[in-house]
Amino acid sequence: MWRLFFAVQPRPEQNAALVEASAPLIAQLRAQPVPVENLHATLCFIGAVAEEKLGALRAAADTVRGRVLTLHFDRLDHWKKPGILCAVATERAIPAPARELSKQLASAALSAGFAPDAKPFRAHVTLARKVDASRAIECEWPRVLSPPVAVHCDHFVLMRSEKGPTGSIYSVVATWPLDADNSQ
Repeated sequence: MWRLFFAVQPRPEQNAALVEASAPLIAQLRAQPVPVENLHATLCFIGAVAEEKLGALRAAADTVRGRVLTLHFDRLDHWKKPGILCAVATERAIPAPARELSKQLASAALSAGFAPDAKPFRAHVTLARKVDASRAIECEWPRVLSPPVAVHCDHFVLMRSEKGPTGSIYSVVATWPLDADNSQ
């Protein structure tokens, strides 16, 4: 079984900006930084998929037409239950093309017989795990991320999550372009 999800990935320079902006806070929280190559914003979580059904999921994604988009991550937040630090885009900073792409992917996966997570799209990039809860409780959340980090997305990906010795390892399974002619 493969654990799969659709996502957008920051470009290397955007990853660097997110890492630089969060590094002091990660150190303060004694958290485990997410490897820079793992940074992503999940559009639609699919979950466990048998390898033989991968073709059907890819075919479903082939039907999705999205527009180039930019996500503006303007806050750092601590999510207590999973114990993570993430960059988040406030509701007003999430463009309609991002919400629509997330919905289209979920609908296409559902139509193809998969059971995607039904939660609405919440734009975030996990920057650190295993946040020291006693240190996090001393902080005020969310925190302003200044300057905000703009993540420009001209494609989306299907990613696989595997457990590694020090945490999850993500790899790109497939990539689809977003339409630049209708960008927003």
